[in-house]
Amino acid sequence: MNTLGGRDMKKFLLLNFVILLTLAWGPLASYAEEHKMGAPVTHSKDFEMMKVLVGIWEGNADMGKGREMLRVTYELTSAGNAIVERFDAGKPHEMITVYYDYNGKLAMTHYCSLGNQPHMELKNSGQNNMTFTLSETTPGLASMNETHMHALTIAVDGKDSITHTWTLYDKGAKKYDVVVKLTRTKR
Repeated sequence: MNTLGGRDMKKFLLLNFVILLTLAWGPLASYAEEHKMGAPVTHSKDFEMMKVLVGIWEGNADMGKGREMLRVTYELTSAGNAIVERFDAGKPHEMITVYYDYNGKLAMTHYCSLGNQPHMELKNSGQNNMTFTLSETTPGLASMNETHMHALTIAVDGKDSITHTWTLYDKGAKKYDVVVKLTRTKR
């Protein structure tokens, strides 16, 4: 029986490793070239407008227990392709909303403290405000009768002042609006 010695076995294994690496590298290189990994992405004008909100904002709102102070942060993430809004991080009603372009239009998914994730699309946009409404087919709700955030208007009141108006729906109908006035902090 012919067996490979220690040195020959190392050469044999190294040769196999090089062959496998070469076979794997070809498709990866082709994929990277085809998809232009790292190529700049063109965003909608509305996404570009949202970028001015990046920073820390403070304000107050009635979250069901009277007016209370809160903090909202906006952070550009995912190689500049998404904006994460953190609403009162670390508090019982903490929420996250992710804004992004979807089919060339600004959209968002709201990860609500109610335990659902309504997907909204930009319906109206002006120089000083943006209105998002629930997408007709939102996978983040069990049913339209579920209590959920149905719309959001972000109004730019000034360079360092914005107002959120969140519209809450319950049993398929509007229940009330939650108005949150925020001021950019200098921190």
